[in-house]
Amino acid sequence: MRKLTIYAILWAVTHIAGAQEIVRVASYNIKFLNDEVSDDRKANLEAVLDALDADVIGLQEIEDRDALELFFPPNEWHIIIDDDSGDRQDLAIVAKKDFTIKGFNSSTYDADEEHFLFSDGSSTYFPGKRDLLCIEIGIPNSSESFYLMVAHTKARVGGRRNTDYRRAGAAKEMIKVFERDFDDKDFILLGDFNDSPDDAIMNILESGDPNMPTVMENDQGPFMLNLSEPLYALDHVTFGRNNSDRLPNDRNRINTTRPGIRQLNYDSRLTNDNIGDCMFDQILIPMHMKDKYMAGSFTVFDDASSVNGNNSTRASDHLPVYAEFMLGGEVDNTSSDGVTIVEALPNPEGDDTGNEYIILKNSSSAPVDLTGWSFRDKAGNTHPLDGTIDANSEKKIMLTGDKMPLNNTGDEIELLDDNGDLIDFASYRDSQVSSGVAIRF
Repeated sequence: MRKLTIYAILWAVTHIAGAQEIVRVASYNIKFLNDEVSDDRKANLEAVLDALDADVIGLQEIEDRDALELFFPPNEWHIIIDDDSGDRQDLAIVAKKDFTIKGFNSSTYDADEEHFLFSDGSSTYFPGKRDLLCIEIGIPNSSESFYLMVAHTKARVGGRRNTDYRRAGAAKEMIKVFERDFDDKDFILLGDFNDSPDDAIMNILESGDPNMPTVMENDQGPFMLNLSEPLYALDHVTFGRNNSDRLPNDRNRINTTRPGIRQLNYDSRLTNDNIGDCMFDQILIPMHMKDKYMAGSFTVFDDASSVNGNNSTRASDHLPVYAEFMLGGEVDNTSSDGVTIVEALPNPEGDDTGNEYIILKNSSSAPVDLTGWSFRDKAGNTHPLDGTIDANSEKKIMLTGDKMPLNNTGDEIELLDDNGDLIDFASYRDSQVSSGVAIRF
């Protein structure tokens, strides 16, 4: 199983019935990728994909299978693409070999008409061959599966106002099919939607209402959950970042925010203005999959490998986005013995050593013996636990000495029981760290 990374999350993953996998699903528009990619761009893109470390990726703007095989060796990855389209902006899916691909008679996975949800010959709502690639993917060590749907709706080229009806029209067609054919199925919809989470296309998908306009809202559902929305509310973007957007205090990371972009996008909704950087790359799920989503794991990729180079050598003009899911079997959202990580202080006032702490909560009606339990951080450092945590109470554990210092630049905390099994997990970013201020999960 994958160890979660990046965003502040709290997730208990024990008491699981059946085989389960933590699956990282990503979306990436790789800007007209072909097999004649330059050496510099190839190196940059390889660095991005290595750091992204996704299990399944929905891709946009791919010319052909040969281009993908440069980065996804066929002995390690399944590659699904329409080999006969001849379009420079094909949709594609890659999945690691331990997953299974359903609905094909051949292992070449040449996507045909039955693997696309629409056949829009006029290209009004789905330009070219971009009519929603939909593939059923089997989960490793499980009889269960999910559908991955890859979208790349009409760009704002030609004017945002002039083209808005095409993106909204695509959403209206999608909700009809989702209601009819996928009402009880697990599916993940992702891609480059060329609109923000506030625009009509996304509001239609989230609400299921074909008449929803562009409105600024943070509501969940009721038809689909847009995992991207919380970060867009903080002005994160996925399109248009470059070398100048590296963080001044950490040149290995990108500033993925553009202050004021959400308001600007809304204010420009009835114009053909080009607003520049925005969050176009998103991931949505049906509301019944909410419990399978690792809450808070949706991330805009911020490794600086994605902005290395210039317009010709940069990996892409988009940043990948990803989210993590617990798939296969059923999930009990309570941790073993009811113990969870609820708070941490990584940056106490004064000296850090001996003053950092983590608070555990026991939500059960019985005391829990912590003998043999431990914390483990991202670097693999451990801190042993002992004693007892009373029923329906919290226990503060001081991190004495320097066995497992909590990094002020972000870190991960795992709670392990006396068998070494993962009981709970939490993580935080540097932006959440302030002197003397505890982080409540």
